[in-house]
Amino acid sequence: MARGEATNDEHIDGRLNRSTRTRAAIVQALVELIGEGTLIPTSEEVAERAQVGLRTVFRHFEDMETLYKEVDHSITQMVQQEFDLMPVAAPLEERIALLVERRLALYDRVNLYAASTLARKWRSPFLERTYKGFAEVQRTYLIDMLPEIATLEPPLQKALDQLCSFDVWNRMRNIQGHSQKTIEEMLLVSIRALLRA
Repeated sequence: MARGEATNDEHIDGRLNRSTRTRAAIVQALVELIGEGTLIPTSEEVAERAQVGLRTVFRHFEDMETLYKEVDHSITQMVQQEFDLMPVAAPLEERIALLVERRLALYDRVNLYAASTLARKWRSPFLERTYKGFAEVQRTYLIDMLPEIATLEPPLQKALDQLCSFDVWNRMRNIQGHSQKTIEEMLLVSIRALLRA
């Protein structure tokens, strides 16, 4: 290979590497800003945090849906690394306690990201699907952890699913101002009662 061709390839590789790093910095900036409580960061805030120009943000993400997908991927990876969501084989009471403990920790961790999704999902088909998908994953996990749910009447199954949802946690924690301990006690008592019904 001639030296000129190698230099040209290196130049292209260098640009691609810079482009990849810039995209990652923009995604990381958005994840950080939301995680700090700025639920709908402006393009200017993202550019400043990522230390790139405003035009660079728009050039890399002309389509907000693409940016949302990359942010969602980043948050999903974070959650999968931090939380063990696999069902366990244990007595019912232990599984109920573990379900509640894991769910409260997860909801607390994703609280601001979920709030940001709720604030934007009416304008984004991707975020709408993502939020519904999150609810479906939680429902599947609930059934995996507590297969006894299958013996309940359908209205009780739905009630248990709602009771353990992010939406109920969000209302109790962020709107009504209850502590995690209070929510934990409510969930434990209510789940036990519904499973005995």
